[in-house]
Amino acid sequence: MKRLIIGLTGGIASGKSLALREFSRCGARALALDDVARLQARRGGPAYHGIIKAFGPAVLDSSGEIDRSRLGRRVFASVSARRKLEKITHPVILREMRKQVCGRGGGPCVVDAPLLFEAGLQKEFDLTLLVAAGCGLQLSRLKRREGLSLVQARRRIAAQMPFSAKEKLADIVLRNKGSRKEFQRRIRQYYRALELIGA
Repeated sequence: MKRLIIGLTGGIASGKSLALREFSRCGARALALDDVARLQARRGGPAYHGIIKAFGPAVLDSSGEIDRSRLGRRVFASVSARRKLEKITHPVILREMRKQVCGRGGGPCVVDAPLLFEAGLQKEFDLTLLVAAGCGLQLSRLKRREGLSLVQARRRIAAQMPFSAKEKLADIVLRNKGSRKEFQRRIRQYYRALELIGA
């Protein structure tokens, strides 16, 4: 029997990582495309030289690795720079994702794909699940977690597709507006339902 593949997405700092960890605790095979991207961009990885060629040595740290903070400041300040990075990284990330999620049985596989809808990846998944959080909550989390200014945090949120547009595309919308425990409880409920769908 084919493994059920779920695409998990949402805005930046909406609670996707917490959802993915909870799905993993429930028994799902969990994969975060940000982690895949990080590995692909490491020195010797398939995206490393393309990124340096496109953005120059200024994005490297003292050890020769790509400094994600420096690169992030460049790509979130310019739509064309972001598109350039996506053109380099998306094909190698997608190839690695397909390799890791293929296979039969073993329960649902949940893939955290931050740009699922922006990149048109819906066809890669059996179901899509959107984690939705209010803009105020996203801003406070981004400022605390990434040490960003209000302007920088707003710019990162604005760079993504609005929730209203994502909600129209998602199969399931999970609102993250209560307590952490309540959110985790709802994830466990969804996991049980996904197990039944994939059975």
